[in-house]
Amino acid sequence: MSELNSEIGTTENVRAADHALLGEGAVLVWNDVVSAGREQFYEWHDKEHIPERLAIPGFRRGRRYVRPGHSPEWLTMYEAADLDVVVSPAYLERLNTPTPATVDTLRYFRNTSRAVCRIVHSVGSSSGGHVLALRLDVPAQQAEAMKAYLCAEAFPRAAALTSVVACHLYMADQSGSHIDTAESSTRAFDVPAWVVLIETTTPQAAESARELLDTQKLASLGAKVRADGTTYSMEICRLATATAAL
Repeated sequence: MSELNSEIGTTENVRAADHALLGEGAVLVWNDVVSAGREQFYEWHDKEHIPERLAIPGFRRGRRYVRPGHSPEWLTMYEAADLDVVVSPAYLERLNTPTPATVDTLRYFRNTSRAVCRIVHSVGSSSGGHVLALRLDVPAQQAEAMKAYLCAEAFPRAAALTSVVACHLYMADQSGSHIDTAESSTRAFDVPAWVVLIETTTPQAAESARELLDTQKLASLGAKVRADGTTYSMEICRLATATAAL
């Protein structure tokens, strides 16, 4: 783990019993699918891939969001107990032994981003049917200032809006995100350094939250917000069996 990961990852109040998230680790994936593979993608992702991931010890919930016509069109979120789970031998074994359907479906993926993340800060106690998803890059020396702005200023303002139910800041674990596996070798992908997710009950609230983020302030901190950030709508949500039984 890098020094930056150690310093920023050990934040106070990252998780509490009434928070919306089900753990401190996550895998976030953005992707498009070429038209010839769309039906196959849904069959595989709904009935094989999400259940398979949630069978791995420590994985707790899988959610997929969509924005038709946007690129990337899909955002998938896997929540896990902690960062160790998403770099665990059990998970890596699965990544190194992809099923035939996985190999066949991933060849249709395009414009993929994938980040193994830790939760740096989270506020809110509910999950929304819509999520504003922003990917950011920032120089390491400015990371603490950016985090302070988002957590102390931007998130409280966004959380005060009607229909905003949660705000999350994730930081990618670069070493974990770049582990070479049989599955990762099937497609090209990039790793966003930071991710902001704002969960809402209406798409309008997500766009209102986006307007509250001071892009000039972020720019002054050296943060670059990718232009393809957008609001996605939930398609599927599944709990791991052990989590559902709690």
